[in-house]
Amino acid sequence: MKQHAYAGVVFDMDGILINSEPLFRRAAQEAARDLGHHLSDETYAMWMGLPPRAVEAAVVESMGPSFPMRAFRDEFRRIWIDHTEQHGMPPQPGMLDLLKSLRERGIPFSVATSTQRDQALRSLELAGMGAFIDVLVAGNEVSEGKPAPEIFLRAAAGIGIAPERCVAMEDSSVGVHAASAARMLTIMVPDLHQPNAATAALARYVIPGTENAARVVLTLFDAQGAHTS
Repeated sequence: MKQHAYAGVVFDMDGILINSEPLFRRAAQEAARDLGHHLSDETYAMWMGLPPRAVEAAVVESMGPSFPMRAFRDEFRRIWIDHTEQHGMPPQPGMLDLLKSLRERGIPFSVATSTQRDQALRSLELAGMGAFIDVLVAGNEVSEGKPAPEIFLRAAAGIGIAPERCVAMEDSSVGVHAASAARMLTIMVPDLHQPNAATAALARYVIPGTENAARVVLTLFDAQGAHTS
């Protein structure tokens, strides 16, 4: 196999593997409303993909210094847990089949998520994906979160594949910047918001829908016979 051929995949989780972003937004807006504040879709979009510490800073910057951050965090978590306990966590279309197909082909993959580990593992279990994920790097396990490349570099190291030989799948602007900085072939699948021109230029492909993106990933590997490496 040629040295430059792709040999592994690194997935973002929220918005790529699982359809959690609309639930996150709903929980955040409901929590803000319960505390007497209005949270617009546009403001929420600025928080997408950020690591936990950066999210809290962005919330305060967006909502103002008097915003009750601790109460918001607690209310958000209560709403989130209640909803997912009752309704589960839906996988994104085509992604469970993609994980199965990659495993069948012997192509290693990992997850690089800004979500904290305990919450990420819970969400993946609820989506029926937990048994497929052997390597996960969470937002609370890196010193610099997205858009820094650290989380993608560690996710690549976890599967023993050089980052420039990995395909990354992301839905957020900060995630695309992180994966691109890690020198991965980056596929962006916009979820709640379309990318601006600068973000789109960093991605090798911008593909509508995870099902379409899953087909592209398999085509990339099957075309080069990466499963024979």
